[in-house]
Amino acid sequence: SLVSNGYNNILPTARFQYYFNRFKNISINYSTSTNQPTIEQLQPIPDNSNPLYVKQGNPSLNQEFSHSIRFNAQFVNPFKNKNFFLNFSIRETQNKIVNNDRINAQGVDSVMPVNVNGVYNMNGSVSYGFPVRFLKGTVEVSSNYSWYKGKQFVNNDANNIKSISVGPEVRLDMNPTKSLNLTLSAGLSFYNTKYSLQSARSSRYTNQNYSIEAAWQLPKRFFISSDFNYRINGQQTAGYDAKVPLWNASISKQVLHFNRGEIKWSANDLLNKNIGINRSANQNYIEDNSVKNLRRFFLLSFTYSLSKTGLNKEGAGGMRMITR
Repeated sequence: SLVSNGYNNILPTARFQYYFNRFKNISINYSTSTNQPTIEQLQPIPDNSNPLYVKQGNPSLNQEFSHSIRFNAQFVNPFKNKNFFLNFSIRETQNKIVNNDRINAQGVDSVMPVNVNGVYNMNGSVSYGFPVRFLKGTVEVSSNYSWYKGKQFVNNDANNIKSISVGPEVRLDMNPTKSLNLTLSAGLSFYNTKYSLQSARSSRYTNQNYSIEAAWQLPKRFFISSDFNYRINGQQTAGYDAKVPLWNASISKQVLHFNRGEIKWSANDLLNKNIGINRSANQNYIEDNSVKNLRRFFLLSFTYSLSKTGLNKEGAGGMRMITR
């Protein structure tokens, strides 16, 4: 066929149709949406349940109205094992409902919602995958991007907020042998938030994530798998620059006819170091959270697939019995 022979063997009159077929997964969408203010945002009765943070509604609020444009493109060349994906979206919100914080000399914060214009959200992602012959694998280079421009008020003065985040990542999938699969990945996330008022509250920090996964098929239908993830939370509050290593491992055996059954013994968080770190930024505070997640535990499980293809195919349905 024309496609299987490659671009160089295609007649000039057919090259336009060749490119059209390869790039036809391109779409552009436009949509609108509205968001009504809640009863609490409209009700003009002060809420004094917290004497230092008094909330009061605004009966003059208008509904939010948003315009969104989305662009998606997919390019796949199965003959060269290459792919390219691009996603992009932008949204403008009119009459965005935000808070107006009025802080008096005693430190009491009286909050009332108001409408503003000029609020934008932009998000995107891009990835490119290609083979690496000498490593017997493929490399995927990707990145996500987000940008936000908004506005809130402090004592009736506009506090313009701009926030940017970028997250590049590299992933390598290898098959050194028919029975061994290896995956290596490294990612960096960069966050930057700026305020026009109280610029000292602006924040900038980075997170790093490194991981390695291995799956090895042994004789007699035994399987060994393990994954190690190392997360570094940097440039945050003292005591929250946590470096979190997370190591999981399992050994399993497929049993029964058509490999319908699987017995697995798995160990989660072998180093007993799992912890959750998260940061959120608002116009008048920056909050770091530390959550102690479920740590080291062991699990013995039995899985039975109702499909004749058994458990060889990923996502095969089945009935699961689990014991500890």
